[in-house]
Amino acid sequence: MFGQILKPTLEVICKASAGSETAIKEILKFYDAYICKLCLRTFYHSESGKITMQVDEELKGQIYTEMMKAILKFEIRVK
Repeated sequence: MFGQILKPTLEVICKASAGSETAIKEILKFYDAYICKLCLRTFYHSESGKITMQVDEELKGQIYTEMMKAILKFEIRVK
């Protein structure tokens, strides 16, 4: 499928949990569309009277921050 972003591999997850900035960005990119959908908010434009749906960038930033913290805490245990 054109434009499809593949799921992060185990290798990418391991690198991300070890602190690789590139791997963390790859994981965040994979979840970006989902996070944007979660962050949609209704905005009222007082000048024009229009109501629009927009991504709440502050909330998106907070979610990204928490995801990065969780990624860095993530441990993979092999039995």
